[in-house]
Amino acid sequence: MRLTVPLVVVFLLVYLSYFHVHFFAGVAYASNVANDGERPSRVVELTDETFDSIVMDPEKDVFVLYYVPWSRHSVAAMRLWDDLSMSQSQKRNYLTFVAARIDGEKYPDVIERMRVSGFPTMRYYTRIDKQEPFEYSGQRYLSLVDSFVFQNT
Repeated sequence: MRLTVPLVVVFLLVYLSYFHVHFFAGVAYASNVANDGERPSRVVELTDETFDSIVMDPEKDVFVLYYVPWSRHSVAAMRLWDDLSMSQSQKRNYLTFVAARIDGEKYPDVIERMRVSGFPTMRYYTRIDKQEPFEYSGQRYLSLVDSFVFQNT
């Protein structure tokens, strides 16, 4: 019994130090933005000034990623968005498809107006109906998101 208590304490300390290092490393990396300059990307960065003109363009299908830079899930989604933008640029709908993202921390007015309640949020605004976007809530694999775009275009 005497050995189990110290082992549990050691295990707990090792686990907490591992969590601490990886948690804060993720936050530091996330704040630098997901694209490190080495990933090709055609993602459009939205602002409160450009949001309506790009997203509500009746000739474009726009898939918007609402994110916050400190969230590791948002960072992963931002990388997915880089890959999605490149993948869609090679498909038949490349002239009408736009992969876009907006920082929820920088533009809280847009987030509130669009009623985004969590991050990351992925919404697909098609040419057919800009007022009722499709919200993607599936697994975040490029092949699945590509299929979602294909099925809803």
